[in-house]
Amino acid sequence: MHAIQNIGYLTDTIFHDRHGFVEEHADYFAIRTPTNPTFWFGNFLLFKRAPVAGDFGMWMKSHKEVFADTLNHVTIAWDEPKPGFIDEFIAAGFRTSNGLALSMSAYDGGAKVNPGVMVRPLRTASDWEAMLEQQMVIDREDFGYPEDGGSFRRTEQECLRTMAEEGHGDWWGAFDGDELVGGMGLYFDEARTIGRFQYVTTRASHRRQCVCTTLLDRVVRHAFETVKVKQLVICTSADDANPAIPAYQNFGFREAMRGYALTRRDPSEDACG
Repeated sequence: MHAIQNIGYLTDTIFHDRHGFVEEHADYFAIRTPTNPTFWFGNFLLFKRAPVAGDFGMWMKSHKEVFADTLNHVTIAWDEPKPGFIDEFIAAGFRTSNGLALSMSAYDGGAKVNPGVMVRPLRTASDWEAMLEQQMVIDREDFGYPEDGGSFRRTEQECLRTMAEEGHGDWWGAFDGDELVGGMGLYFDEARTIGRFQYVTTRASHRRQCVCTTLLDRVVRHAFETVKVKQLVICTSADDANPAIPAYQNFGFREAMRGYALTRRDPSEDACG
């Protein structure tokens, strides 16, 4: 039995174990979320080692055996902390989708916050609907995801809302008066020793107004002071130009591990994940 080493992929299983399945095979883990087939990093293979020359055919065969033709994408990743040999995949139309996991084990405060922003967990149906609408706008405007009518986000939200109702964490909203202007999820493993953040967002109209740091300040304090977790993990794109990296580092997060992955969209589909 091989324990997942990468802290980003490991904390992903907080959600995969509840939303879907994590199945260990000889050379890889198959992560499946049958209820949300357009969830790219909810339906993928996590190999135990980095790719080497000649792996392309074998890895694609493994993906076909697990998923057949049920997905609009192919996503493969590996647990070993090195880039690996990916030339064959790039030649076949794959793109790199590398991530960076940052973590913190204590918070000394001091972050700049916006006193006009109130932070609280989402509780009502209207709270959750407002968060869904905000996420869909950001998906489209910031990341260029194709329009899918909210199918991916709504299905994901149903699972996350259930987890919150069962006491495994919360989705938190930042409110300027009655207007939702930002949000983030924080959910915990069964032992409640580690917490993993999910999809940090700020409405375009309220950026550069300390909404993100206000959210983090409130939620991180809750995690360490009330839940008593030992470690918090937040993941983002490993792109050096990603502005989230210095923002998280300025707050107190430190680089933990890089995660390596490759993705390819099925051109016959236009849903996102």
